[in-house]
Amino acid sequence: MNGRSLPNAWAGGLNAAQFQTMHLNDDGREDLVVFDRTSNKISTFLADGMSWRYAPEYEAQFPAVLNWMVLIDYDGDGRKDLFTHVPQGVKVLKNVSTSDRVSWQVVADPLLHEGLSSSKLNLYVSATDIPAIVDFDDDGDIDIIAFDITGNYAVYFQNLSKNRPNAANTTPGLDFKRTGQCWGNFVKEYCDDFVFGVDCSVPNGRVAATAKANSRAKVLHAGNAVTILDTDGDGKKDLLFGHVSCTNIARLRNAGTNNEKANFVSFDAKFPAQNAINFNIFPATYVEDFDGDGIKDLVAAPNTYNNEGALMDFRASNWFFKNVGTNEKPNFQLVQKDFLQADMIDLGENAAPALADLDGDGDMDLLVGNGGIRTDKGYRAGIWYFENKGTVGSPAFELVTNDYLKLSETLLLTDIIPSFADMDGNGTLDLVITATSAKGAEIRVIYNKASRGAAAQYILADARLLPVPDRFTPGDLPVFYDVDKDGKPDLLLGKASGNIEYHRNTGTVTSPVFQVQTTEFGGIKINLLARSPSIVIADFDADQKPELLTTTRDGTVKLYRWPDSPTQALTPLAGVEGIPMPGGGLIATAADLDGDQLPDLIMGSLTGGLRYVKNTTEKAVITGVTPVFGISEEDVIHPWAYPNPTERYINIRPPYDGVAEILSTGGQRVRPGQPVKAEEQTTFDLGALPDGIYFIRLTSEGHSTRLQKVVLWK
Repeated sequence: MNGRSLPNAWAGGLNAAQFQTMHLNDDGREDLVVFDRTSNKISTFLADGMSWRYAPEYEAQFPAVLNWMVLIDYDGDGRKDLFTHVPQGVKVLKNVSTSDRVSWQVVADPLLHEGLSSSKLNLYVSATDIPAIVDFDDDGDIDIIAFDITGNYAVYFQNLSKNRPNAANTTPGLDFKRTGQCWGNFVKEYCDDFVFGVDCSVPNGRVAATAKANSRAKVLHAGNAVTILDTDGDGKKDLLFGHVSCTNIARLRNAGTNNEKANFVSFDAKFPAQNAINFNIFPATYVEDFDGDGIKDLVAAPNTYNNEGALMDFRASNWFFKNVGTNEKPNFQLVQKDFLQADMIDLGENAAPALADLDGDGDMDLLVGNGGIRTDKGYRAGIWYFENKGTVGSPAFELVTNDYLKLSETLLLTDIIPSFADMDGNGTLDLVITATSAKGAEIRVIYNKASRGAAAQYILADARLLPVPDRFTPGDLPVFYDVDKDGKPDLLLGKASGNIEYHRNTGTVTSPVFQVQTTEFGGIKINLLARSPSIVIADFDADQKPELLTTTRDGTVKLYRWPDSPTQALTPLAGVEGIPMPGGGLIATAADLDGDQLPDLIMGSLTGGLRYVKNTTEKAVITGVTPVFGISEEDVIHPWAYPNPTERYINIRPPYDGVAEILSTGGQRVRPGQPVKAEEQTTFDLGALPDGIYFIRLTSEGHSTRLQKVVLWK
């Protein structure tokens, strides 16, 4: 992108990220673990010099996490343990990793504490909050600072493990006791309305001052994010505070005599003093060594579940402040607003990929739609175009434009989803655009005006609105495919409610009329936990039979055998279990990206990024095929016929001049030979042949005979 190679291109994007460090491998350096609240996804990065290298192989080694995550060593064994939210309060998992694998053991679910009445109670942390879990009193065990159920008073859960190491009914290292009704001698309700002087020393009570609301603040809901560190080098731990109704981070100064008795007496509304944090949505802060220099830096990111009011630009939502001071007296200076995001494809929200050969050079190019970006013309979506400047077996994508066909300039649309299908039966791929307008969900078709095999020609002004079902709503994901094999594209609709509808085309190819045949195609029924299934139909195991793959809103990926008839139930297949934690809001596309004749996946997610998932399926063995023809390794690695499989037309771009002919699996010639030129495209029409496997044989004087297997699947 812009002349720069992206080291972590396929890391999947980040929206509301939470940053922690721990050892993922045994190289002695702490690595980076990022949890995104919007997608409930963990992403893992290995330390690589002064930067980070995406390492998805570790993601499956983490448990499911909800709302927030903190990594800290509670038991003093040198390994950071995991604290996260559960509906009952807090869940704690002990780090029991070995040298070759990250592993966890649940030790508290939920975590308990000794209440004000000495009874054991669940330790409360709100789902919207991020607590501070840190050794605040410097006694060698970790304490927890959170907010009470009202969201107005800070609460201190002191860890007494060092004071009473053999306490009954307590997990070693997790002996918490609540100290008073409030902590820090302050109260707050809204944005920057702190009232100091509240007496938290009153036993079993508090003397509360009345907090006056900031008249400019808009209360959305409760929410507090807390970070504890000494910001001014006086030896006393201060508090960085983010609130759901604020755009800033406030610094509360600790004037207590020591860190056992916190006493906050004033606050700064702008932190850091230069280039202060200023988000449109609920900021939170994280302090770690983010650049590998041994000094802890600061990153600010929004602590939100979604882009409320479409106010946040999630392409640049990680503000990195380098600490040019020391750990004892930090001095945070803003370096960039897209930490990690600058090294990956990140379109902000709801990335929707589609693969096709757009420039006619035989390899797959990439279009990616997005949810939208706030501009001076409003919140608008567009399509990014990445041209594949590599080869059939070694793709190399380069960003050409972030507004393909000038969609965002021309049309007021959000949540654009591009896809490709032959909608007029002429053998070329037309561009199908699903999006949301002021009128609701719409589908546009832009017919390809180019001839077969040539670079695609799409003219936005010629786009045609397709007739859609009455029940077509935002969140529904269409795919056009000839389900009943009558030569016309039918409509399969992945519904926002989780089911798949089959709408048969009872019109013509160019004037489709879609009539619902079933609202539970393949037996896929309403499932509100797996909404908006994105449907991909491809031959994933090279057995000359299609499979159907779905990815859903909750991040589930499933693979099915294609039914023999539209009324037959889909049969679940194995093969997608190895995809770790793909994230939420998935939209998938498939094509052979590495020349092994197996379709790979590119998956977009609601965090605005992409994940490239290689298909490592063992190919199905067709008796007699390989022994009869002896296909060379070179032809497998560097194929010269495409698309494959094909519904009718096959393009040939041979490595040298010669004669190409089509053979059956038995070796009979089923189409006469035709002269072809090296590196020039020649198109063969296989429409008169029955479905099956064929071979293209290339012969030439002075060269060995080359064979390319082709699957014809109408």
